[in-house]
Amino acid sequence: MDTSHYWSSRPLSELTGSEHHWLFLPGALTPRLKAMGDYSIEVVEQSHGPLNPEEAQALNVPANTIGWVREVVMKLDGEACVTARSLTSVPALNGDWADLNGYGRRPLAEILYTSEQTLREPFQCALLSPGAPLAALSYRFAPQAKRLLARRSRFTRNGSALLVSECFLPAFWARVEYAQALKSA
Repeated sequence: MDTSHYWSSRPLSELTGSEHHWLFLPGALTPRLKAMGDYSIEVVEQSHGPLNPEEAQALNVPANTIGWVREVVMKLDGEACVTARSLTSVPALNGDWADLNGYGRRPLAEILYTSEQTLREPFQCALLSPGAPLAALSYRFAPQAKRLLARRSRFTRNGSALLVSECFLPAFWARVEYAQALKSA
């Protein structure tokens, strides 16, 4: 079965133990990245536009709904390690997710994990196909990547959804592998 760009709540059969760990690790990614090196975040784009059918379905809104999209790259020691694509509908942005307006360079974790109104659904993972929007963003920072593993989760506030997807770039996996080699040495 081709698992390209198939979001699954169950681990893909081809995942290593380390990949499974990071793709399904609960909680915010930001503090874990900060523990791995000098963390920085760069907003690549933040705009409004039509959501693709798969994204709209994940948010439970009609296809071609106008959405708010925020794309970022998270770096460790200046090296691109994780890309993220967050989106919600414009009505949700103007309502339950209004604190995202003009959010800037702060990590989303600052609002996602500090509000009791925000509920997180379980992670899903995927091996991204080249045509996926998150893959297009990721290839900008890792053009030679042969395999892009990503996770996503839907957050809700009063029924309004925000979808957050994160792709772990080859530089991230190289850091994890290096850290594991140091531990076993």
